[in-house]
Amino acid sequence: MAASACKYTILLLSAPLGSGHKMAAEALEEAFKKHGNVKVVNGSAFDFFPKWLGNIILGGYIGILKHIPKLYDIAYHWSNTGNNSFWLRDFLNLLLSYLAQGFIKKTSPDAVIVTHPTPAGVMAQYKKRCAPGLWLGAVITDFNFHHWWIYKGLDVYFTADESIQPPPELGIPAVVTGIPVRSAFSAPFEREKWRSRLGYAADDTLCLVMGGGDGLLPMPELLRALTECRDIKGLKIAAVTGHNRNLAEKLKKMALPGVMVLDFIAELPQLLRSADIVISKAGGLTAAETLAIGTEFILYDPLPGQEVRNAGYLCEKCEAKIAATPQEVCGFVKKYAELGTEEKNGLRRRRRAAYGKPYAADAVADFVLKTLDGLDHN
Repeated sequence: MAASACKYTILLLSAPLGSGHKMAAEALEEAFKKHGNVKVVNGSAFDFFPKWLGNIILGGYIGILKHIPKLYDIAYHWSNTGNNSFWLRDFLNLLLSYLAQGFIKKTSPDAVIVTHPTPAGVMAQYKKRCAPGLWLGAVITDFNFHHWWIYKGLDVYFTADESIQPPPELGIPAVVTGIPVRSAFSAPFEREKWRSRLGYAADDTLCLVMGGGDGLLPMPELLRALTECRDIKGLKIAAVTGHNRNLAEKLKKMALPGVMVLDFIAELPQLLRSADIVISKAGGLTAAETLAIGTEFILYDPLPGQEVRNAGYLCEKCEAKIAATPQEVCGFVKKYAELGTEEKNGLRRRRRAAYGKPYAADAVADFVLKTLDGLDHN
């Protein structure tokens, strides 16, 4: 579309509690920017309070998941039971809505799209106090619905599947789009050329291990177990450590055979699309990306809360595998590696067609802009 005067301003709000919420917002930013008359502002709910406080919250969140997962499980289920937890949630969101007020008024959005429950609540409180006509949409970035997503000020939910529905008494529609993933997962892709460029042969079994950047995936144990399984045909491993430099250095010092250690790389979508197997945690965005490319998907020891629920959905409906130990991972990898190249390619194509939603971000953007056009005409 040719560039023209800005017609709409879209505010995207996420939170850095897990990278998936931010990645979904980035995918939406890409999709909205395809429309030449749209200004996109991409922000975080953590921008509304001091950085030191955000670091404490984020550090505590990761620390609990890593060292006291049972405590997180208790908090998750308590907050998902309904009214008993809403008073705390609503108080915090009201406070944040006052802190965010100046930023939102300065941005003056025509619509706000949130990818995390906290900014959803903040915007619902702000809308109630200051802008009752503001259009507000929420993208559910997991394969389940949590009660802290329930806000009366929302106009629509965007979900991964028709089974993911808000309570009917809320009266807010759910539009099935899929979880937004970056445009690199829908762009034309020459798989064999990329595998060759990355140093892998057509008959290698490329196993991509990722999700250890926050220390929640025991990469050293997984990689050691995989490399000790000598009878896995053509096994090559790419271990992605994200911004965790200490983990990257530790894995490099292990010098395991057939293992390439990568930190943050811009070409991660291409690496994912080149892989035969993905081993990761059961985060919503990682799952959406993996489903979009159709690779074998092994979920390792899902964390309590939304990961366990995601894993249940993915195992039941999308042919994912759940492994509780490194040895179970090796078993799944070995079984897949024994398939022929054509069988692997056919399986990947079938899964991609059946479960992938690579155009989810475009679907959300199109829905929002058509809705705003309709409001303008009323």
